[in-house]
Amino acid sequence: MINRKFPPTSGIAIPFERPNIQRFKMGDSLEILHVQKNNLPIIYSELIIDSGSKFDLKNLGGTSNLTSLLIDEGAAEYDSLQMSEQFEKLGTVFQVSADTDTMNFSILSLSEYYERSLELLSKILFEPRFSQQDFDREKKKVLDKITQLKDNPSYTASTVFEKIIFKDSFYELPEIGYYNSVKNIDRKDVINFYENRIINNKMILIVVGNVEKLKLESLVNTYFAGKYKTVISSSTLNDIFLPSPMNKFYLIHKKDSTQSEIRIGHSSFKRNSIDYPASKIMNTILGGQFSSRINLNLREKRGITYGATSSFQFYINTGWFEISTSVNVDNTGEAITEIYKEIKGIRESILDSEIEFAKSTIIKQFPSRFETYSQIARNIETVVLHSLQFSDLFEHPDQIADTKNDDVRSAAQKHIKPDEAVVVIVGDRSKVLPQLGVISDSIIELTEEGELL
Repeated sequence: MINRKFPPTSGIAIPFERPNIQRFKMGDSLEILHVQKNNLPIIYSELIIDSGSKFDLKNLGGTSNLTSLLIDEGAAEYDSLQMSEQFEKLGTVFQVSADTDTMNFSILSLSEYYERSLELLSKILFEPRFSQQDFDREKKKVLDKITQLKDNPSYTASTVFEKIIFKDSFYELPEIGYYNSVKNIDRKDVINFYENRIINNKMILIVVGNVEKLKLESLVNTYFAGKYKTVISSSTLNDIFLPSPMNKFYLIHKKDSTQSEIRIGHSSFKRNSIDYPASKIMNTILGGQFSSRINLNLREKRGITYGATSSFQFYINTGWFEISTSVNVDNTGEAITEIYKEIKGIRESILDSEIEFAKSTIIKQFPSRFETYSQIARNIETVVLHSLQFSDLFEHPDQIADTKNDDVRSAAQKHIKPDEAVVVIVGDRSKVLPQLGVISDSIIELTEEGELL
C-alpha cells in the first residue's frame, strides 16, 4: 500500500540528448538546418519565408494570410482536390500558415515518401495556379471568418491590445486583416505578394528525421535548385521600440456579456536580450505557471476566473509583456485592481524560495520541449528567426540555474512597468464602466477594430 505521507522519490535522471544540428546553404537563397534522427521512419520539414502580415499594405491588410490560404489551392497539373489527394495517398500531412512575421510550409511524411512530398511542395511553391475561382472562394471564407471573430471577445481583446501598444507600426494590423481591408484585396494583389515576398525571398528549410545529409542535399537540388529566383527583397523593416501609452484604460462594449476579457501590458525587449533568462524566471513567479501569484490570487483565493497568465512574447522586430484573463463581468474592477497589486508587488519583493522554485520548474520542463520532431524544428526556428546562438538554446537550463537572484529582482524593476501599462477590457459597458470609474478617470471607448467611438 502506498504511504501518501511521503512524496515519491526521484528516479535516475536521464541525460538530455542534444540534437546534432548541421547548418549549410544551397545557393544564396536557401539555408538548411538538418537534424538526422533514425529512431522512427518519418521526416518533419518546415520551410520558412520572411513574408508575414507585417509586410501587408495597411489598406490591404490580410494579403499574406489570404496568399497562404490560396497558394496550395491548385498547382501545376493538379487542382485543389487533386493536390489534396496526392498528399493523402502518401499519408503526408501538409500545412501552410502565415503569422505576423513569416509564412510556413510544413510536411510530416514517411521517409519512403519524402521525395514525392518534396516534389509536391515544390509544385505548390513554384507553380501555384491562383485561379480567380479559388481566389473568390478563399476570400469569401476569410470575410466570413472575420465576421465570426467579431463575436469572439478574446480575439477582440488581443487584437485591440496589440493595435494600441504597436500603434502606427507594421505590427498593429491583425494577421487576418480587417473586413474592409480584405474586401480591397483582389487577385493581382495576391500574385504581387507572391512574386515580391515569397518567390523572390530567402528561404529557411528545417529538416528533422530519417534522412542523411547527402540524400537531403540531392533532393533539395532536384526540386528547388534553379526554381527560386534571384533574391531581390528581404526583411528590411527596422526593429520597434515603442513606448506604451501612459496608463490608459480602453473599453470595447460587448452587449449582455457575462464575462470581461482583460489584457494588461506594454511593449518590451526583444527575444535575444541578455535579460531574457532573468525575466523568464521573474514572469514564472508572477503569472507564468499555475501556482503563480496572479493565478493564485484571482483563481484560487477569489474564484473570479478560470485562469490568469502573464508572459513575455516576441515578434522578430520587437517584444511585449501581457497579462491575460477573463472574469465574471461583475468582478472586472476587482480583477484589474488585484492584477495591479501583483505587478507592483513583484517589483517590491521576491522571495529566494520563489526564485528557486521557478528555476526548478523551468529546468525540469526543458527536455519536454524536444519530444517530437516538430518541437525540435520549432526550437531551431526560434534560434534562427531571433538571431540567437544555438548555445543560447541548449545552455538555457544552465543560464537559468546560474542567474543570480538579484538579477531576477532587477528584471522585475526594469521590465514590469505599471506606469506604462495599457488596460483593454471587452465587456458590457453598463456593468464595466461603473467599476472602472473607481479605478481611473481616463477611460476611452473603442470599436471592435480599436477605433475611437
